[in-house]
Amino acid sequence: MSDGLLKRLVRGGFRPQKTRLRIDWMTHSDERILRYLAEHGSSAPDGIAATLEKSAEYVADRCRQLETRDLLAESDGAYRLAERGEAYLDGEIGAEELRDEE
Repeated sequence: MSDGLLKRLVRGGFRPQKTRLRIDWMTHSDERILRYLAEHGSSAPDGIAATLEKSAEYVADRCRQLETRDLLAESDGAYRLAERGEAYLDGEIGAEELRDEE
């Protein structure tokens, strides 16, 4: 059994996930970042990284990507969920609205 699987089982198992269409630029971590900020308000990337077990540099890069697409807003090094990010998590906007223009 992998360490990640064992940690999830110890923390209470797996949470049900909503199935979404995948967006080509979005990673699995992006959705986790959005959900973390929805639960915790604002946070610096290193705080998010510790919870998600990712490097602070990786999370900072993903937060910048999410900010450029108006899903997050940044202030003084901390990120919070923007209105568009809330709408995405609530299912009010979908993959089509978030796709990169070609």
